[in-house]
Amino acid sequence: MCVKEEFVSFYNKGERIVGTFHIPENIPAPVIVMCHGFTGNRIEAHRLFVHAAREFCRKGFAVLRFDFRGSGESEGLFESITVSGEISDLEAAIDWLYTRSEVLKEKIGVIGLSLGGIVAILTASRDERIRAVCTWSAPADFRDLIFMNAIKKVFGNIEVDELFSREYIELPSGYRIKRDFLDDLFKHDILGSIAKISLRPLLIIHGTNDQLVPLSQAEKLFKAARNPKEKYYVKDADHTFNRWDWQWQVINYTLNWFSKNLIAP
Repeated sequence: MCVKEEFVSFYNKGERIVGTFHIPENIPAPVIVMCHGFTGNRIEAHRLFVHAAREFCRKGFAVLRFDFRGSGESEGLFESITVSGEISDLEAAIDWLYTRSEVLKEKIGVIGLSLGGIVAILTASRDERIRAVCTWSAPADFRDLIFMNAIKKVFGNIEVDELFSREYIELPSGYRIKRDFLDDLFKHDILGSIAKISLRPLLIIHGTNDQLVPLSQAEKLFKAARNPKEKYYVKDADHTFNRWDWQWQVINYTLNWFSKNLIAP
């Protein structure tokens, strides 16, 4: 049973990060941190993160879902976001969890959706406080996506050379980012980092009809990862699991997996 949803905030590099902290009936409890995707927030598409967090909490997990700086209700400019900055935000979130008596500090798991999955992988590769990692629709190699038509859904109908020559990139969604976002992203070795999670459990979830981050990206991640690892593909599902049954397949499979890997002794 989830007994409380608390509006919380903490700071990273002088900017306020806003989140929602779900507290279960029996505490201290294992905790799941939820990392949203690019242009997303702690609610996510069709309230995916809200539904998931409440279900996880009902089954005994504490849950923190938060807005990266520059997103949602958190301070900062979206145009200034970088993957390195979001890694720092996730580490700040874990620092904050260490101040909470409701949390079992040795049982912290992370879920990342899309770009949030990259952040989860990269952070876990260097932060042993994260004991289990689950990705939803995460890319394996952004270089691949840049040269796929799918990426135009995010960056618009712009040629690759032009993409890297602009100081600011205007997005069809109404946002803009600095080229620093791409420069920073390409500094990170996602496939090398996922191998470093070894000995801690990893779950990769992906839709078989993801038009933004193709299923081949999930296969790349899984191949690069070491045991213990597991994958689950949702038949016909899109990037954010935009059907009721897809959504609940993801939530329930993830819940069962975390129950085995964070709650079980």
